[in-house]
Amino acid sequence: MLQRLSQASGRIGRWLRYALRPPDVCFIHHPDYARAAAGLMDPARADKILGFLTDHGLIRRHDVSRPLPASLENVLRVHTPAYLESLSDPTVVGEILGLELGPRESQEALDLVRLMVGGTIQATRLALRTGKVAVHLGGGFHHATSDEGMGFCILNDVAIAIERLRARGFQEPVLVVDLDLHDGNGTRAVFAQDPTVHTFSVHNAPWDDVGAVASTSIVLGSGVTDDRLLDTLEERLPPVVRSHRPGLVVYVAGVDGAGGDALGDWKLTAGGIVERDRFVVNTVRHAGPSVPLIVVLGGGYGASAWRHSARFFGWLVSGRVVEPPDDAEIILRRFRQISQRWNLETAAANRDSDWGLTAEDLLGLVTRVDTRFLGQFSRHAVELQLEQLGLLDRIRARGFRNLDLSIDASKGLGQTLRIHGDPGRELLMELRASRSRSIMPGLEVIEIEWLLLQDPRATFSDRRPQLPGQEHPGLGIMRDVAAWLMVVCERLRLDGIAFVPSQYYMAAVGYRHLKCVEPEAQARLDALRDSLAGGDLAEANRALNQGRLVDEASGGPVSWEPVPMVLPVSARLRDRVTSPEYQAAVSQARAKLAYRLPPDLSVT
Repeated sequence: MLQRLSQASGRIGRWLRYALRPPDVCFIHHPDYARAAAGLMDPARADKILGFLTDHGLIRRHDVSRPLPASLENVLRVHTPAYLESLSDPTVVGEILGLELGPRESQEALDLVRLMVGGTIQATRLALRTGKVAVHLGGGFHHATSDEGMGFCILNDVAIAIERLRARGFQEPVLVVDLDLHDGNGTRAVFAQDPTVHTFSVHNAPWDDVGAVASTSIVLGSGVTDDRLLDTLEERLPPVVRSHRPGLVVYVAGVDGAGGDALGDWKLTAGGIVERDRFVVNTVRHAGPSVPLIVVLGGGYGASAWRHSARFFGWLVSGRVVEPPDDAEIILRRFRQISQRWNLETAAANRDSDWGLTAEDLLGLVTRVDTRFLGQFSRHAVELQLEQLGLLDRIRARGFRNLDLSIDASKGLGQTLRIHGDPGRELLMELRASRSRSIMPGLEVIEIEWLLLQDPRATFSDRRPQLPGQEHPGLGIMRDVAAWLMVVCERLRLDGIAFVPSQYYMAAVGYRHLKCVEPEAQARLDALRDSLAGGDLAEANRALNQGRLVDEASGGPVSWEPVPMVLPVSARLRDRVTSPEYQAAVSQARAKLAYRLPPDLSVT
């Protein structure tokens, strides 16, 4: 009852905040954006941003409009017929996106990009009609020229939207502010001979040597920090705004300049990116409060890129920076909403009539081996859950179209869930788990004996180094799998998830959410993390395995000792690993530990 009252008061509070300060910002989004082919860009980026804004009461659903696909008539205002004809070849589309695509996947990619072009068109329409800032949760395909696609950009949505306005009689000057890490070469090339469209791009390296009659192209190189970028903007952007006097501003708010971005080489912080965005908006507003402004996402690569955009849009709506939750929390929240459609009670009551009957079910005259996952779910039920949660779509987006899910009795612990992909029945996922009461007395958890997530078609690189135990790079769905298991725990009234990480990096990745069962082990992990912090995780794991970390008390090397860890789900397990008694024991043990790396063996 108290939980329901708390949830209700939270909803009322969010409604009041919205009612007292209705945003002068509108958003454009379509659920199909999540069907983008997986690569370095997170297909769920727009959904995460939208979920954050609505969950925090910053916007309401009627602030979001759905676009329609751009008409071929509008696309042809920028792109040549010959180029558009070439896109009928899946190889051409695949080369632009950096993926191997079949005919169906290629057509899906083209349909999606036309939908996103329609989203940017919708943004210009709404900005001019309503006077609101129009934010398109997609777009920014600034590399595409009239006759060539490149750098994940098939069609240039910004150029198409501007040319459509021109065709409809809009004659005001247009300013495109492009702060994606990469050069806005395509947009600059499209408007190279048009003095009414000024393209302002700050980037790490040029993509071509094409000049333009109205262009500011600033190359800053690698390793750019917050101060360097902000100083550049303060010096160069206001004069352009004053001289060009735009009647429309398009802001490509790419976040791939963030430190740690999968494709970036800059070092911008979260605070620096927000300050950048605020400066652009305030500069436009200073030029004239009635100047229409549209924002498109642009680049941002990796599972956490969405958070930078979410901070910006939260400030844009509310006037304050609201810190978004981490990826695990946002995924879990979305999965909880989807899981409300599961009817586990009915599934349990009708076990014998479930669609997932196996040979063991039918041959029950002999000793029956229960191959139901966690003793509850048939193969069909698990497949349905993973389908509804979008996990299987995430795998398919990597090119594994024909997935085969199976559940087998394990020789050791619990049941083993496997997902294979064609061709060659490549093993993509293997999870061996069971329900256990032995990890923590009085509590029941899902105990994971083994979890493998791998992409056999991917290759390791400097940005994705091979870690101990890996034969192939991961699938990028670890957080999703963890969220699925947490939702399963909630529905089955289990207390959490337990596993024993065989390597330090496994514990370090989930450090914020995981706790060691024993306080002494948690103290040891805290000491390891403090000693190895600030460096590359793969190198930190290697330093530990090589005995390079030294115990100052004994003078001997420190090694990783696998111990049980838990991801709490229930309040009682969470209370147990956050209790004053637990914390005091951790602090007491931590005070006795001191680890160090020799000066000549640092983690970099």
